[in-house]
Amino acid sequence: MPLTVAPSGAPRTPRPVGTFPLSQVRLLDGPFRVAQDASVRYVLALDPDRLCAPYLREAGLPSGPGYGNWEGDGMGGHMGGHHLSACAKLWAATGDARLRDRLERVLDVLERCQEAVGTGYLGGVPGGARLGEELAAGVVDADTFSLNGRWVPLYNLHKTFAGLLDAATFAGSARAMRLAVAWAGWWLSVSRAVPDDVFEDVLTTEFGGMADAFATLAQLTGDPAHLAEARRFEHRRLLDPLAAGRDELGGLHANTQIAKVVGYARLADLTGEERYAAAADTFWRTVTGHRTLAIGGNSVREHFHDDPVAAVTDRQGPETCNTANMLELTALRFAATGDLDLLEHYERATYNHVLSSQHPQHGGLVYFTPLRPAHYRVYSQPETSMWCCVGTGTENHAGYGALVFSRYDDDLAVNLYLGAELDWAERGATVRVEADLHRSDVAVVRVAVREPVAFALRLRRPGWASEVVVEEDGAPVATVLDDGHLVVRRTWSGERTLTVRFTTGLVAEPLPGDASWVAYRWGPVVLAARDGEDDLDGLLAGPERMGHVAAGPVRPLAATPVVVGDPARAVTLAARDPLTVDLTVRCAGADVPTRVRLEPFTRLHDVRYTVYWPVGEDADVRRARLTALDASDAPRVTVLDEVAAGEQQPESDHGFAGEGTRARSDGGTRTRSARGWFSYALRDPEGRGRVVRVTYRAAGADDPRAHEVRLGPAVVQPAATAERDGVVHEDLPVDGAARTDGLVVVTVLARDGLPTPDVTAVQLLAG
Repeated sequence: MPLTVAPSGAPRTPRPVGTFPLSQVRLLDGPFRVAQDASVRYVLALDPDRLCAPYLREAGLPSGPGYGNWEGDGMGGHMGGHHLSACAKLWAATGDARLRDRLERVLDVLERCQEAVGTGYLGGVPGGARLGEELAAGVVDADTFSLNGRWVPLYNLHKTFAGLLDAATFAGSARAMRLAVAWAGWWLSVSRAVPDDVFEDVLTTEFGGMADAFATLAQLTGDPAHLAEARRFEHRRLLDPLAAGRDELGGLHANTQIAKVVGYARLADLTGEERYAAAADTFWRTVTGHRTLAIGGNSVREHFHDDPVAAVTDRQGPETCNTANMLELTALRFAATGDLDLLEHYERATYNHVLSSQHPQHGGLVYFTPLRPAHYRVYSQPETSMWCCVGTGTENHAGYGALVFSRYDDDLAVNLYLGAELDWAERGATVRVEADLHRSDVAVVRVAVREPVAFALRLRRPGWASEVVVEEDGAPVATVLDDGHLVVRRTWSGERTLTVRFTTGLVAEPLPGDASWVAYRWGPVVLAARDGEDDLDGLLAGPERMGHVAAGPVRPLAATPVVVGDPARAVTLAARDPLTVDLTVRCAGADVPTRVRLEPFTRLHDVRYTVYWPVGEDADVRRARLTALDASDAPRVTVLDEVAAGEQQPESDHGFAGEGTRARSDGGTRTRSARGWFSYALRDPEGRGRVVRVTYRAAGADDPRAHEVRLGPAVVQPAATAERDGVVHEDLPVDGAARTDGLVVVTVLARDGLPTPDVTAVQLLAG
């Protein structure tokens, strides 16, 4: 049942704020600077010739080998687009000339490719130019993650389009702007031939931030055709319920929707239309209020789930791309409204999820951050890992300075307390924030001006602080509390130093929707415990398709220590620098309570960790429930390989193909059916597979369905069929003929003119 989202609190009068370009802000020493420097090293370790190879291939020009992994498996070119964005943003943030040189080198190749094609098309999508011809001719076969047999091609093309726009805006490249306008011209020649109802069908397939990109281009060019095209990408199936205040997100692929809503926020700014602003507001409030976890991330297995416990049972926790796009959405809404509540989420997600998503030494990037107790993350490597969260991740750590400061007319606001310096050239001022909330509850703000200048310094009063005191030379400074800011208004001269002291403490934060699990934080800093370095399988990801998943063994939930009684009374501060906290728990088999040491989550790398803790009045009763949860999740047979039908990565990682097939979400469960067929390739390199199990929803008497299953080339009859609670399991025997090169290809076909059932999973069992 959809959730109607109530408006938040008392309405505030929107107060648009101005932000500073990245080129005016430089990070100071501290964890965010460490992450930014690691990102520069990682970006420069990528080979631009290999990144550009898909573009050259599609333009019919000679090329060397490209990268493998996603780049070599239908997503060619998406990393090239991200690379443009990363180089442009990191150059703006650091001034490192190597990044500008790399940007120009890639633009050299892309310019040649666009000229060779001659239509304005530019991309690495296999058969991308041909896709445009197909769409213009009315040929549309759209599923959630495939369009005319290609893996999310518009999502991929958006990365190139966005990369060009970022090169134009962050790096001031007129050449990139010309390439972007020409690319947009090619797309408009395709789009204008597609009727609105057919275009809406095209939008069934993930298309990334096309609305945002065309709206951004419209801002830059003033061309109404670009704004009109941004509107065409609004996707009414999502927009209409959100604009009406309804949350119908359960079961949807999370990042697909977030990128669309970033477009709504951009369109709201450009057009002033309330429906776009209302949709963005509904989405932001329901995701941050009901679907966001302690670290600021969201989603399980890339999807929005209505079952809160899935967040602490699944190994595929919040996806980094989601949080990156939520930060972009939050920044746009903050610029439009000045609402400081938005910064509470922005700060939490930045200080915890994004900062922790890159290894501080080797720079490897994280796709999923599991929040299952005692699990771990895996990290990318430049030569092997070409995931979406690598592309986005190369951009993420350029943006830490973006919202540290902002302008309210002639006033200056300090929004985030992290080490950064602003060159406010137009006022002849330099403002420096020295802070590290992971280590201290004190921030120092230094204001230096060349000539006396009057302005108000607005210091954000964060929601996590019970008290904030501003001092100068050891004495309190008179401040005025104005709409969430402590305001110091004066004529500044020379150099002045203010010290901001926060009174904060430990907070026990329940899992959204289930208070029987709790996480701890000190101010905005989320805390976690180390849980050993054993069985960290695939810690550094190889080229395999599922390398982004921490596939090592999970520990039983029942082995997690239990917090007994009031969780807020179970923690005490051990030290503030470095921040360490003692948590009192009851461990399995222990007669007395024991203490577990907590520390900032962002410090934990190459290790298992626990963020969320089970809570109960009786440890034995709570542990019995965890044992039951373990039993319900335990496989009753040996599963060698499996596919979650209708989920993007599991399907793409198993060679999904099909015709006349659709994925959908029903009650939070993803399924796939077909009026034609669909297939997966299950891995069986050792030849141990004996049974393929196809699981699907039973059809009602008024919903006729018919299907057959092929294993390899042959139709195979089920050896056993079992139905329970409306779910059917068909077991089909595997013989030698079904296995080729270590793969068992399973094809589900419609029969007798009827659709197939709604398949939820296909598994290869050992016997």
